[in-house]
Amino acid sequence: MVGRLGFLGVMLVVLFVWVCPNGLSAEERYTVKSGDSLYTIAKSYGISVEALKEANGLEGSYLKPKQVLVIPNPKKRPAGNAVQRVSPETESYIVKQGDSLYTISKRVGLSVEEIKRLNELQTNALKTGQILILVKQKINREEELEELGDAEGAKESQQAQGENQTDSEPLGKWRDPEERSLFVRVVKTFLGVPYRLGGSTLKGLDCSAFVKKIFEIFNVQLPRTAREQLRIGKKVGRGELEEGDLIFFKTRWANNAHVGIYIGNNQFVHASYRGKEVRVDNLDTPYFNQRFINGVRIIELEKES
Repeated sequence: MVGRLGFLGVMLVVLFVWVCPNGLSAEERYTVKSGDSLYTIAKSYGISVEALKEANGLEGSYLKPKQVLVIPNPKKRPAGNAVQRVSPETESYIVKQGDSLYTISKRVGLSVEEIKRLNELQTNALKTGQILILVKQKINREEELEELGDAEGAKESQQAQGENQTDSEPLGKWRDPEERSLFVRVVKTFLGVPYRLGGSTLKGLDCSAFVKKIFEIFNVQLPRTAREQLRIGKKVGRGELEEGDLIFFKTRWANNAHVGIYIGNNQFVHASYRGKEVRVDNLDTPYFNQRFINGVRIIELEKES
């Protein structure tokens, strides 16, 4: 009789666990939603990223919407079984070839140890394509002067900024097409230099300082600010742009502009606040397309007669 009751007791426990998996189960399942990451899912259930990866046989950090994950030994459960999203104070970063924890830490203003703690990293090794969680840096009022602003009102102020520019002739002429090609090559050597508001050295510079330094190499002195640079040289439209021309964009502040150097094929190089470095972007990108003001030709190629 005792054996029979013992057997029934075991069966009742098994039945309870099967019917009520959220009650005593050592694991749960979660369906990935758009915007989820291993970090946010692991944090919401109180487990480590490594435990989540091991339970699901994941080697990388890539997730697909509707992917089903096993949650091993959850220590807590999000309200309504909905994973808490990354707070507004954090953002994700995809590791690129050549990145290291040191270079990323310098770019985003976090220590190597902070990045390792946020991502539960045991070593300094990174893989291309790996997703890191970083703490967003607060943007102060001065930094916003260099940041491209909202689209609203940009078109209305383009004409006003263009009209404020003084139409004049270029400040010089290229000796030949090869010299202009050399100029573009020099511009590209600055790719990856860190962005720093007010900076003017290779340790960090802003958009107008980058432009000024490039032209100094070719013995052309430009004003320090983008607003002043917009007022010199020969104004050219988007369809007239040539390699070496300056291009200007509307910022969120009416009396300021963002400047870059056109390198052909609708591409330009600029010291980007958002990218935290000197980088290449495309004029066809909606973000830049709707904020374009005009181009300025500083040095002109001698036309063949």
